[in-house]
Formats: sequence, structure tokens, C-alpha cells
Amino acid sequence: MNKLILLVALMSLAACSSNPAALSDDGKEVQVLDSKPGTECSVVGKVVGENGQGSADLARNHARNLAGKLRANALFITQEVPNGQKVQIFATAYQCE
Repeated sequence: MNKLILLVALMSLAACSSNPAALSDDGKEVQVLDSKPGTECSVVGKVVGENGQGSADLARNHARNLAGKLRANALFITQEVPNGQKVQIFATAYQCE
């Protein structure tokens, strides 16, 4: 019984630590831009942030985390798509000087 409780507790901690909506250290370094950047920035990839609870803010955090994994430091959101409880943020990740 004690092993089962320990296993459930460890699984809960693992689920919390991998929450895509919480900003990672890399995601915190990614700035969301109001307008598409110019030649001072280069594209490093496209990302799609998602949240199944209907929160655009949490989907945006997920997109920032994904951009941070690509070593981007800026993000330009091209489209926000709410679909019931699921929100998707389509964005381009940039490395700006």
C-alpha cells in the first residue's frame, strides 16, 4: 500500500514538472512581439502552442516554451484558434540581435 502511495505521489510530481503551460527558463527569455520583425531577426522555426482548458494565455506560454527550445528569443503570433476547450497559438520563432 505504501509503495502505491509513493508511486502516485511521484507520478503527480512528474506531471506537474512537465506542465507545458508553465513557463520554462528558456520560455521566459522569449519575448512576444507586437509586429512582425524586420531583417534584424532570422526565423528559427514555427511553433504551435496548445492548451486544452480554453486559456489563450497558457497556450501562449506553451508556444514560448517551444520557441525557447529552438533557442529563439522572440515570437510573433500569426494566429490564435479557439476550438471549444482547446486553444492553439500558431507562431513563428525568431532569433533577434
